[in-house]
Amino acid sequence: MKNRIKSPVVWLAVLAQVGIITALFVPEMENTVKVVGACVIEILTLFGILNNPADSENF
Repeated sequence: MKNRIKSPVVWLAVLAQVGIITALFVPEMENTVKVVGACVIEILTLFGILNNPADSENF
């Protein structure tokens, strides 16, 4: 579990989720910015989910 918490990819995915929550609470943002941001955030989240920090030789 420690290897997973130390992984920068996991923290990038956590940061991506914080970004999507922030977008929900800022209604002044343009819808286009929200949609593009949500897509980028979901890609980063998938990257974090698919990453295996316990095995540094494989993804």
